[in-house]
Amino acid sequence: MTMQNDYPPFSVLMSVYKSDNPNYLDVALQSIEQQTVKPSEIVLVEDGPLSQGLHEIIKKHTRLFEGNLKNIRLKTNNGLGVALKIGTKYVSNQWIARMDADDYSVPDRFEKQLKIITSQSNISAVGGQVAEFATNINNIVGYRKVPVEKDLISDFIKWRSPLNHPTVMLNKESLMNVGGYLPYGNLEDYFLWVRMLSQNMKIYNSNDVLVYMRVDDGMYKRRGKLKNIKFFYSLRSFMYKKKLINIKEMFLGDFIVTANIIMPGWLRKIIYQRILHK
Repeated sequence: MTMQNDYPPFSVLMSVYKSDNPNYLDVALQSIEQQTVKPSEIVLVEDGPLSQGLHEIIKKHTRLFEGNLKNIRLKTNNGLGVALKIGTKYVSNQWIARMDADDYSVPDRFEKQLKIITSQSNISAVGGQVAEFATNINNIVGYRKVPVEKDLISDFIKWRSPLNHPTVMLNKESLMNVGGYLPYGNLEDYFLWVRMLSQNMKIYNSNDVLVYMRVDDGMYKRRGKLKNIKFFYSLRSFMYKKKLINIKEMFLGDFIVTANIIMPGWLRKIIYQRILHK
């Protein structure tokens, strides 16, 4: 049996908004409550007004989690970056585990991450691998594989986000030292890892699948939003200034990003499922 006091206390930080499915949120919260090592609190940010169904699920888990679910209500929808920035202020512990409202964490996810945290010094973030599923958890359609070692992470970040955001456990002090979560299109997590690496912070990935992520055709469409292109260009310019990429890599990356955004959604889906997330 795993003892809670073998590991540092931690909080789970989540955001939910009106379009989230109540049944998916229910499963996500259940996966937190059934962990081998449980968080001392869940900080759940309501990013704008929610449906009655979502409110019912939140009430249910507030009871189940015995009063340790902090429910932060925002009057308007501000986006994930702002919601997480506000939610961070309510986190009581030094370690913050991220979780999305429609994903499922494997039962020993937190235990595996805490073992890494306690076995190594000065870690700022620990992520892991993701299995993508459609409709039900047994229908795996792909994997988001990210590198484990620091040198490989430094190479990977030149082209893609090196941590799977919904799997990450963050050191709150490190997070605040780089400015915390910031609104940045759909790239608030990628921007965060870039800022961390630019300050030589230690980030790590477990080689294990920690989260099952729900995907649909809408996910591939969102990756093609034209409004995101300015954030990609800005991010890659920032990476160049911080010497994470050279000028050739910056322009090559800009070309790849542009091609990804302007290609049709059906082609993007094929590339992600058969190549990038195979």
